[in-house]
Amino acid sequence: MAFSAEFLERLKAANPIAEVMGEYVSTKRAGRDYVCLCPFHNEKTPSCYIHPDREFFHCFGCGAGGDVISFIMKYHNLDYVEAIKMLAERANMEMPEDDFRQSGSGNTAERRKKMYDMNRDAAKFFYHQLSKPEGAKCVRYLMQTRRLSPQTIKRYGMGCAPNSWSALKQHMLGLGYTERELEDAGLISRSKNNTKKTFDFFVDRAMFPFIDLTGRIVGFGGRTLGDDKRKYLNSRDSLVYNKNKFLFSMNIAKNSAVKSGRVLLCEGNLDVISLTQAGFDNAVASCGTALTPEQAKLISNYAKEVVICYDADEAGQKATQKAIGILSSAGLKTTVIQMRGAKDPDEFIGKFGAAAFEQLLEKAAGAVTFRLQKAKNGLDLATDAGKLEYKDAAVKILAALGSPVERDLYGHRVAEELGVQYQLLEQEIKNSARREYYRKQKKQTQEMLRFADRRDPLSPQAAAHPGEANAEELLICYLYNNPDYYPEIVKICPPEKFVTEFNRRVYEFICSSMEAMRDHSVSSMNEQFTPEEIGAVTRILERGRREGITREVADDCAQRLLAYRPKLSGGELSDDDFAAKVENMRKNKM
Repeated sequence: MAFSAEFLERLKAANPIAEVMGEYVSTKRAGRDYVCLCPFHNEKTPSCYIHPDREFFHCFGCGAGGDVISFIMKYHNLDYVEAIKMLAERANMEMPEDDFRQSGSGNTAERRKKMYDMNRDAAKFFYHQLSKPEGAKCVRYLMQTRRLSPQTIKRYGMGCAPNSWSALKQHMLGLGYTERELEDAGLISRSKNNTKKTFDFFVDRAMFPFIDLTGRIVGFGGRTLGDDKRKYLNSRDSLVYNKNKFLFSMNIAKNSAVKSGRVLLCEGNLDVISLTQAGFDNAVASCGTALTPEQAKLISNYAKEVVICYDADEAGQKATQKAIGILSSAGLKTTVIQMRGAKDPDEFIGKFGAAAFEQLLEKAAGAVTFRLQKAKNGLDLATDAGKLEYKDAAVKILAALGSPVERDLYGHRVAEELGVQYQLLEQEIKNSARREYYRKQKKQTQEMLRFADRRDPLSPQAAAHPGEANAEELLICYLYNNPDYYPEIVKICPPEKFVTEFNRRVYEFICSSMEAMRDHSVSSMNEQFTPEEIGAVTRILERGRREGITREVADDCAQRLLAYRPKLSGGELSDDDFAAKVENMRKNKM
């Protein structure tokens, strides 16, 4: 083991799994356990269970599972050592240096740490440019054009990328970083015409550090100060930055989001900064990309409602339509502000102030009202053609609603607008809803099959030998929870008697750990098993917790494995032959 059992026990004790997972998802007490929406796949009904007494979690929907270390590994896409280091930092624990060096944490952990260091040093460089003559234009832009205070500039760590193609590169090389490292971090680029030539990625721009939930700088956004056609430029994806999973200012917004239960979703970084300066510190933005399911999932970990504050232009309104569907799929209540006299929240705050924006929030339209209004735009409801087109669009919108009350409420409004009897419209809505229901059922079934297919490669022999695979799982469950059973069972049923390779590996790991008097818990498996495999292990252990496996059942399972024989010329053993063999073995044992 790279880390001692004593250290891992202290680490887990300082990071209770229910408490740690509760920082990422909303958990609800269910007896001795907790239940929550799985953080690893989209669902509306909680299927993920956390067992504090046994220190692991398991999702019945997608099969994810493991201990607190496995959770951090999977959630943040970290390796084993990186996850332990993150938990140690959370608990203010010192890493055991000898174990850390011996662990061979490898290039990934070192490269990731180096990227965090580079981004921090680059952010310092950009910030210090504001106090130099080269940064005067940027200061005027931030403080005069954008009306940002020195306190806000400092709070967000804003800075200036000077109008030079090598200023940052030379500074970073002077700190000891290499060109290859700077290129990997996305701080410099390589010329397409001359591959030996590199230059700064951000030039003549106001800079905005991208800070993750733990306070580390993972990338940057830059707004041009010149005539570059690319008004905004963001860091490329890297080892520490994934644009699909990142929300600008979420590190600031998360606490306010938890308290208020609401997040303000904007398009641009400067919209967020203006709102935060005006007192709305629960604002976030998706950094120049369309909202993704991963970002919606991140929001749902901290709030139940989202107010979409996208730009008032056509592109912003189209983006709003798409965002509504994504947020709804994440189980988030959604409303939309309607701005008049300003193109975006930043301009609105500048023209009308915080109090007026607060009124906008209070009057925000529900997602259904917004979509129905957009469906009407451009149609002449005085004509039959206009009415029918609006009716078709409205039926689709209302059929997708999960609440019959909402469907009835908005349905009556639409019927009144169309001048038709609600009963006629209601029938079309029901028919469309039925089709939508079956479509969703098909999609959910396909998703379940997809998750099942993901697990198949772990134990391909199980499909051909379901009885033996079942016996192996039950035996693993009993041994895991009853170490005193080890000396006897390992003699009767050694690992080589297992039929499926994956179960044999798990059983062998538990046996060897018990033989050496080492920890055999899920935590100790993280180094030798992948997160997907750990999920399969917790699924097996969950069976034991729910089914209450007895010693007699475990003995029967062992006998089944001993009785197994590969296919003979006459085919598999019949059930009668198998039963006879088990009975004979029992008699001989007696």
